Amino acid sequence: MSDIDLQRLAAELVEGRSPTVWFTADAVGVQEGGSGKLIAIADPAEPDHLRVKPAGSADTLAFSPAELTLTRPARRQRRRSCPQTASLFDI
Repeated sequence: MSDIDLQRLAAELVEGRSPTVWFTADAVGVQEGGSGKLIAIADPAEPDHLRVKPAGSADTLAFSPAELTLTRPARRQRRRSCPQTASLFDI
């Protein structure tokens, strides 16, 4: 996440909005590609200064900018199971 991204997020928080962010592979304790709401930005001198409430959780967790992205991941496609064909021996 860039400094410009962080400035934009800070402006949204000031306006009373909680922007959605997504977790990267660097995020610990949450699923990559999962989403959350940015609740606050603490002192940038702290490595994990972004406070996020992950979707489906009542907790607010601390993350670094490297653990979050503003880019929504592509939807995962479900694998369709192949219909099983009857075996010649199932008669």
